[in-house]
Amino acid sequence: MDPTNPTLATTSQQLADPPAIPDRVLLIPWGRVHSTNGEFVVDAASAAAALECFDTHATDLPIDYEHQTLGGRYSSPSGQAPAAGWIKGLDVVAGVGVFGQVEWTPAARGRLAAREYRYLSPVVIVDRDDRRLIALHSVGLTNKPAIAGARPLVNNTRCNKETDPMDPSTQTLRERLGLDAEADDRQVLLAAAERIDQLDASLARLDAERRVDAVVAAGKLLPAQRDWAIELVCKDPAAFEAWEATAPVVVTPGAIPPPDDAQLGDRRRAAVIAKARSEYRGCQTLGGLCDERAYVDDALRDEGLERLGPDEQAPRT
Repeated sequence: MDPTNPTLATTSQQLADPPAIPDRVLLIPWGRVHSTNGEFVVDAASAAAALECFDTHATDLPIDYEHQTLGGRYSSPSGQAPAAGWIKGLDVVAGVGVFGQVEWTPAARGRLAAREYRYLSPVVIVDRDDRRLIALHSVGLTNKPAIAGARPLVNNTRCNKETDPMDPSTQTLRERLGLDAEADDRQVLLAAAERIDQLDASLARLDAERRVDAVVAAGKLLPAQRDWAIELVCKDPAAFEAWEATAPVVVTPGAIPPPDDAQLGDRRRAAVIAKARSEYRGCQTLGGLCDERAYVDDALRDEGLERLGPDEQAPRT
Protein backbone atom coordinates (compact mmCIF):
# COMPACT_ATOMS: atom_id res chain seq x y z
CA MET A 1 0.00 0.00 0.00
CA ASP A 2 1.25 3.46 -0.84
CA PRO A 3 0.96 5.54 2.39
CA THR A 4 1.27 8.73 0.34
CA ASN A 5 -2.00 7.97 -1.51
CA PRO A 6 -4.86 9.06 0.86
CA THR A 7 -7.55 7.55 -1.38
CA LEU A 8 -5.91 4.14 -1.37
CA ALA A 9 -5.34 4.36 2.38
CA THR A 10 -8.99 5.17 3.08
CA THR A 11 -10.24 2.35 0.88
CA SER A 12 -7.92 -0.12 2.52
CA GLN A 13 -9.09 1.00 5.97
CA GLN A 14 -12.76 0.52 5.00
CA LEU A 15 -12.14 -3.00 3.76
CA ALA A 16 -10.06 -3.82 6.84
CA ASP A 17 -12.95 -2.70 9.08
CA PRO A 18 -15.91 -4.86 7.96
CA PRO A 19 -19.42 -3.62 8.76
CA ALA A 20 -21.55 -5.16 11.45
CA ILE A 21 -24.13 -7.57 10.05
CA PRO A 22 -27.52 -6.95 11.69
CA ASP A 23 -29.46 -9.91 13.07
CA ARG A 24 -32.74 -7.96 13.19
CA VAL A 25 -33.61 -6.39 9.85
CA LEU A 26 -36.46 -4.44 8.30
CA LEU A 27 -38.14 -6.78 5.79
CA ILE A 28 -41.19 -4.79 4.66
CA PRO A 29 -41.72 -1.04 5.20
CA TRP A 30 -44.96 0.46 6.54
CA GLY A 31 -47.68 2.13 4.49
CA ARG A 32 -48.21 2.02 0.73
CA VAL A 33 -45.21 0.14 -0.62
CA HIS A 34 -44.08 0.88 -4.17
CA SER A 35 -42.57 -2.11 -5.93
CA THR A 36 -41.62 -3.02 -9.48
CA ASN A 37 -44.18 -5.84 -9.14
CA GLY A 38 -46.99 -3.49 -8.12
CA GLU A 39 -48.07 -1.57 -5.05
CA PHE A 40 -49.33 -3.12 -1.81
CA VAL A 41 -50.31 -1.88 1.63
CA VAL A 42 -48.84 -2.68 5.02
CA ASP A 43 -50.92 -1.49 7.98
CA ALA A 44 -51.78 -2.81 11.44
CA ALA A 45 -54.29 -5.37 10.17
CA SER A 46 -52.15 -6.70 7.32
CA ALA A 47 -49.02 -6.87 9.47
CA ALA A 48 -50.98 -8.85 12.08
CA ALA A 49 -52.14 -11.23 9.35
CA ALA A 50 -48.55 -11.82 8.21
CA LEU A 51 -47.43 -12.54 11.77
CA GLU A 52 -50.36 -14.89 12.34
CA CYS A 53 -49.51 -16.80 9.16
CA PHE A 54 -45.87 -17.12 10.23
CA ASP A 55 -46.87 -18.35 13.70
CA THR A 56 -49.41 -20.80 12.28
CA HIS A 57 -46.90 -22.47 9.95
CA ALA A 58 -44.25 -22.52 12.70
CA THR A 59 -41.50 -22.84 10.06
CA ASP A 60 -38.45 -20.65 9.53
CA LEU A 61 -38.63 -18.62 6.33
CA PRO A 62 -35.66 -18.74 3.96
CA ILE A 63 -33.48 -15.87 2.88
CA ASP A 64 -32.01 -17.01 -0.40
CA TYR A 65 -29.79 -15.55 -3.11
CA GLU A 66 -31.58 -13.70 -5.92
CA HIS A 67 -34.95 -15.40 -5.17
CA GLN A 68 -33.67 -18.80 -6.28
CA THR A 69 -36.20 -20.48 -3.99
CA LEU A 70 -38.95 -19.38 -6.39
CA GLY A 71 -37.51 -21.53 -9.17
CA GLY A 72 -38.46 -20.94 -12.82
CA ARG A 73 -36.70 -17.91 -14.25
CA TYR A 74 -35.05 -17.35 -10.88
CA SER A 75 -33.40 -20.78 -10.80
CA SER A 76 -29.64 -21.03 -10.57
CA PRO A 77 -27.75 -22.93 -13.31
CA SER A 78 -27.24 -25.81 -10.88
CA GLY A 79 -30.87 -25.84 -9.83
CA GLN A 80 -29.87 -25.43 -6.21
CA ALA A 81 -31.23 -22.69 -3.96
CA PRO A 82 -28.91 -22.41 -0.95
CA ALA A 83 -30.07 -20.33 1.99
CA ALA A 84 -28.26 -17.18 2.99
CA GLY A 85 -30.10 -17.20 6.29
CA TRP A 86 -33.28 -18.11 8.11
CA ILE A 87 -35.96 -15.84 9.52
CA LYS A 88 -36.60 -17.19 13.01
CA GLY A 89 -39.20 -14.65 14.09
CA LEU A 90 -41.20 -11.62 13.00
CA ASP A 91 -42.24 -8.50 14.86
CA VAL A 92 -43.96 -5.26 13.91
CA VAL A 93 -43.20 -1.64 14.71
CA ALA A 94 -46.28 0.41 13.82
CA GLY A 95 -45.40 3.17 11.41
CA VAL A 96 -42.05 1.58 10.55
CA GLY A 97 -42.64 -1.93 9.21
CA VAL A 98 -42.27 -5.68 9.65
CA PHE A 99 -38.93 -6.82 11.08
CA GLY A 100 -37.31 -10.24 10.98
CA GLN A 101 -34.96 -11.93 13.43
CA VAL A 102 -32.36 -13.54 11.15
CA GLU A 103 -29.87 -16.33 11.61
CA TRP A 104 -27.30 -15.80 8.83
CA THR A 105 -25.18 -18.56 7.36
CA PRO A 106 -21.40 -18.06 7.64
CA ALA A 107 -21.20 -17.75 3.85
CA ALA A 108 -23.81 -15.00 3.77
CA ARG A 109 -22.10 -13.10 6.60
CA GLY A 110 -18.89 -13.19 4.60
CA ARG A 111 -20.56 -11.91 1.42
CA LEU A 112 -22.34 -9.13 3.33
CA ALA A 113 -19.12 -8.15 5.11
CA ALA A 114 -17.40 -8.02 1.73
CA ARG A 115 -20.31 -5.89 0.45
CA GLU A 116 -21.04 -8.33 -2.35
CA TYR A 117 -24.71 -8.05 -1.34
CA ARG A 118 -26.46 -5.08 0.26
CA TYR A 119 -30.25 -5.40 0.00
CA LEU A 120 -33.14 -7.65 0.96
CA SER A 121 -36.12 -8.12 -1.36
CA PRO A 122 -39.21 -9.75 0.22
CA VAL A 123 -41.57 -12.04 -1.67
CA VAL A 124 -45.00 -11.16 -0.32
CA ILE A 125 -48.50 -12.53 -0.78
CA VAL A 126 -51.18 -9.83 -1.08
CA ASP A 127 -54.96 -9.76 -1.25
CA ARG A 128 -56.13 -9.23 -4.84
CA ASP A 129 -59.03 -6.99 -3.83
CA ASP A 130 -57.46 -4.41 -1.52
CA ARG A 131 -53.75 -5.10 -2.22
CA ARG A 132 -52.99 -5.61 1.47
CA LEU A 133 -50.21 -7.84 2.76
CA ILE A 134 -51.37 -11.32 3.77
CA ALA A 135 -48.17 -13.29 4.27
CA LEU A 136 -44.43 -13.38 3.67
CA HIS A 137 -43.21 -16.20 1.39
CA SER A 138 -39.45 -15.69 1.45
CA VAL A 139 -36.77 -13.02 1.16
CA GLY A 140 -34.04 -12.68 -1.42
CA LEU A 141 -30.57 -11.33 -0.88
CA THR A 142 -29.98 -9.11 -3.91
CA ASN A 143 -28.44 -5.93 -5.24
CA LYS A 144 -31.57 -4.99 -7.22
CA PRO A 145 -34.45 -4.81 -4.72
CA ALA A 146 -37.98 -4.60 -6.10
CA ILE A 147 -39.11 -2.16 -3.38
CA ALA A 148 -38.34 1.48 -4.11
CA GLY A 149 -36.12 3.13 -1.51
CA ALA A 150 -35.06 -0.14 0.13
CA ARG A 151 -32.59 0.27 2.98
CA PRO A 152 -29.14 -1.30 2.57
CA LEU A 153 -28.26 -4.00 5.07
CA VAL A 154 -24.73 -2.62 5.40
CA ASN A 155 -23.41 0.86 4.72
CA ASN A 156 -20.39 1.81 2.66
CA THR A 157 -18.56 2.70 5.84
CA ARG A 158 -18.84 1.50 9.40
CA CYS A 159 -21.25 3.80 11.24
CA ASN A 160 -20.76 5.18 14.72
CA LYS A 161 -21.99 8.17 16.76
CA GLU A 162 -19.71 10.56 14.95
CA THR A 163 -20.24 9.37 11.37
CA ASP A 164 -23.83 8.02 11.27
CA PRO A 165 -25.79 10.50 9.10
CA MET A 166 -29.03 9.48 10.83
CA ASP A 167 -27.80 10.28 14.33
CA PRO A 168 -28.69 14.04 14.36
CA SER A 169 -32.24 13.29 13.23
CA THR A 170 -32.59 10.57 15.84
CA GLN A 171 -31.36 12.96 18.52
CA THR A 172 -33.92 15.57 17.44
CA LEU A 173 -36.71 12.99 17.65
CA ARG A 174 -35.46 11.86 21.04
CA GLU A 175 -35.68 15.41 22.39
CA ARG A 176 -39.08 16.21 20.83
CA LEU A 177 -40.55 12.98 22.20
CA GLY A 178 -39.28 13.76 25.68
CA LEU A 179 -37.04 10.68 25.87
CA ASP A 180 -33.85 10.59 27.91
CA ALA A 181 -30.45 10.51 26.29
CA GLU A 182 -30.07 6.78 26.99
CA ALA A 183 -33.03 5.81 24.76
CA ASP A 184 -31.79 3.73 21.83
CA ASP A 185 -32.97 4.02 18.22
CA ARG A 186 -35.60 1.28 18.64
CA GLN A 187 -37.16 3.09 21.61
CA VAL A 188 -37.17 6.33 19.62
CA LEU A 189 -38.94 4.64 16.70
CA LEU A 190 -41.52 3.03 18.98
CA ALA A 191 -42.24 6.35 20.72
CA ALA A 192 -42.47 8.17 17.39
CA ALA A 193 -44.87 5.56 16.02
CA GLU A 194 -47.05 5.86 19.13
CA ARG A 195 -47.12 9.66 18.78
CA ILE A 196 -48.10 9.34 15.11
CA ASP A 197 -50.92 6.97 16.07
CA GLN A 198 -52.17 9.50 18.63
CA LEU A 199 -52.09 12.32 16.09
CA ASP A 200 -53.86 10.17 13.50
CA ALA A 201 -56.57 9.36 16.04
CA SER A 202 -57.01 13.05 16.91
CA LEU A 203 -57.25 14.05 13.25
CA ALA A 204 -59.72 11.24 12.58
CA ARG A 205 -61.86 12.41 15.50
CA LEU A 206 -61.88 16.01 14.24
CA ASP A 207 -62.81 14.85 10.75
CA ALA A 208 -65.62 12.71 12.18
CA GLU A 209 -66.97 15.67 14.15
CA ARG A 210 -66.99 17.86 11.04
CA ARG A 211 -68.83 15.20 9.03
CA VAL A 212 -71.44 14.66 11.72
CA ASP A 213 -71.99 18.38 12.28
CA ALA A 214 -72.69 18.75 8.56
CA VAL A 215 -75.30 15.97 8.74
CA VAL A 216 -76.90 17.59 11.81
CA ALA A 217 -77.03 20.92 9.98
CA ALA A 218 -78.71 19.17 7.03
CA GLY A 219 -81.47 17.94 9.34
CA LYS A 220 -80.72 14.22 8.96
CA LEU A 221 -79.57 13.78 12.52
CA LEU A 222 -80.82 15.07 15.87
CA PRO A 223 -78.26 16.86 18.08
CA ALA A 224 -78.82 14.21 20.75
CA GLN A 225 -77.49 11.60 18.29
CA ARG A 226 -74.25 13.46 17.61
CA ASP A 227 -71.99 11.47 19.96
CA TRP A 228 -73.33 8.17 18.63
CA ALA A 229 -72.73 9.26 15.04
CA ILE A 230 -69.16 10.42 15.78
CA GLU A 231 -68.29 7.04 17.31
CA LEU A 232 -69.74 5.28 14.28
CA VAL A 233 -67.66 7.38 11.87
CA CYS A 234 -64.50 6.62 13.84
CA LYS A 235 -65.16 2.87 14.03
CA ASP A 236 -66.82 2.19 10.67
CA PRO A 237 -66.79 5.10 8.15
CA ALA A 238 -68.33 2.91 5.44
CA ALA A 239 -71.33 2.09 7.65
CA PHE A 240 -71.87 5.79 8.37
CA GLU A 241 -71.67 6.64 4.66
CA ALA A 242 -74.24 3.94 3.88
CA TRP A 243 -76.56 5.28 6.58
CA GLU A 244 -76.10 8.90 5.46
CA ALA A 245 -76.89 8.05 1.83
CA THR A 246 -80.37 6.77 2.73
CA ALA A 247 -81.18 8.79 5.87
CA PRO A 248 -84.25 11.03 5.52
CA VAL A 249 -84.47 14.63 6.74
CA VAL A 250 -85.98 14.35 10.21
CA VAL A 251 -85.69 18.01 11.19
CA THR A 252 -86.24 20.85 8.72
CA PRO A 253 -83.16 23.05 9.12
CA GLY A 254 -84.13 26.26 10.91
CA ALA A 255 -87.73 25.15 11.56
CA ILE A 256 -87.22 24.47 15.27
CA PRO A 257 -85.50 27.35 17.07
CA PRO A 258 -83.34 26.52 20.05
CA PRO A 259 -85.07 26.91 23.42
CA ASP A 260 -84.64 30.26 25.18
CA ASP A 261 -83.74 30.67 28.85
CA ALA A 262 -87.39 30.86 29.92
CA GLN A 263 -88.16 27.57 28.22
CA LEU A 264 -85.17 25.92 29.81
CA GLY A 265 -86.28 27.24 33.23
CA ASP A 266 -89.80 25.90 32.75
CA ARG A 267 -88.43 22.50 31.80
CA ARG A 268 -86.21 22.38 34.88
CA ARG A 269 -89.10 23.38 37.16
CA ALA A 270 -91.37 20.75 35.60
CA ALA A 271 -88.69 18.12 36.13
CA VAL A 272 -88.30 19.03 39.82
CA ILE A 273 -92.09 18.86 40.33
CA ALA A 274 -92.36 15.48 38.59
CA LYS A 275 -89.47 14.03 40.59
CA ALA A 276 -90.86 15.27 43.92
CA ARG A 277 -94.34 13.92 43.18
CA SER A 278 -92.88 10.55 42.22
CA GLU A 279 -90.86 10.39 45.44
CA TYR A 280 -93.85 11.37 47.58
CA ARG A 281 -96.17 8.84 45.98
CA GLY A 282 -93.56 6.12 46.21
CA CYS A 283 -93.03 6.50 49.97
CA GLN A 284 -95.97 5.77 52.30
CA THR A 285 -94.14 7.25 55.30
CA LEU A 286 -94.20 10.74 53.75
CA GLY A 287 -98.01 10.65 53.66
CA GLY A 288 -98.08 10.69 57.46
CA LEU A 289 -95.66 13.62 57.73
CA CYS A 290 -96.92 16.15 55.17
CA ASP A 291 -99.15 16.53 52.15
CA GLU A 292 -97.93 16.25 48.58
CA ARG A 293 -98.11 20.00 47.89
CA ALA A 294 -95.88 20.80 50.85
CA TYR A 295 -93.34 18.17 49.77
CA VAL A 296 -93.27 19.52 46.20
CA ASP A 297 -92.95 23.12 47.44
CA ASP A 298 -90.06 22.10 49.64
CA ALA A 299 -88.28 20.50 46.67
CA LEU A 300 -88.82 23.65 44.57
CA ARG A 301 -87.49 25.86 47.35
CA ASP A 302 -84.34 23.71 47.63
CA GLU A 303 -83.71 24.32 43.93
CA GLY A 304 -84.37 28.07 44.21
CA LEU A 305 -87.50 27.81 42.06
CA GLU A 306 -90.97 29.30 42.38
CA ARG A 307 -93.43 27.33 44.51
CA LEU A 308 -96.62 25.79 43.14
CA GLY A 309 -99.24 28.24 41.95
CA PRO A 310 -103.00 28.03 42.59
CA ASP A 311 -103.56 26.13 39.34
CA GLU A 312 -100.80 23.63 40.20
CA GLN A 313 -102.48 22.05 43.21
CA ALA A 314 -101.03 18.62 43.79
CA PRO A 315 -103.73 16.00 44.20
CA ARG A 316 -103.74 14.10 47.49
CA THR A 317 -103.01 10.41 47.44
